[in-house]
Amino acid sequence: TYMVANAATALFKGDALGADVIVVDPPRKGLEDPVLQQLCQPRNSNQPYVEKADMLSHLPRHTINWTNNAKTLIYVSCGFDAIARDCDRLLSSSAGWKLESATGYVLFPGSNHVESVVVFRR
Repeated sequence: TYMVANAATALFKGDALGADVIVVDPPRKGLEDPVLQQLCQPRNSNQPYVEKADMLSHLPRHTINWTNNAKTLIYVSCGFDAIARDCDRLLSSSAGWKLESATGYVLFPGSNHVESVVVFRR
């Protein structure tokens, strides 16, 4: 399923539960800190696989890993400083993310604008 949503709002509603792939395209400033914190959480093998947040209602909300099932993260960015900072946090976290590829695309020839697409897997 594909959805367009504010990352923090969607994440904490449980919209990423059960997702194999998460695609983020934050503004120039990068990912919101609560989203980055969730993506940096290690996988919790004791958390059951679910696709709806209400199926985890027996767990305290602060213990839920809202990105637990994601195996692929695709990060699209127009802000190089932000993506560099966020990549550093993701790769140095205990979440198990490994950099698979990073590519820059010039979408506006003649400008200095580069859109970056970074793919992580765990």
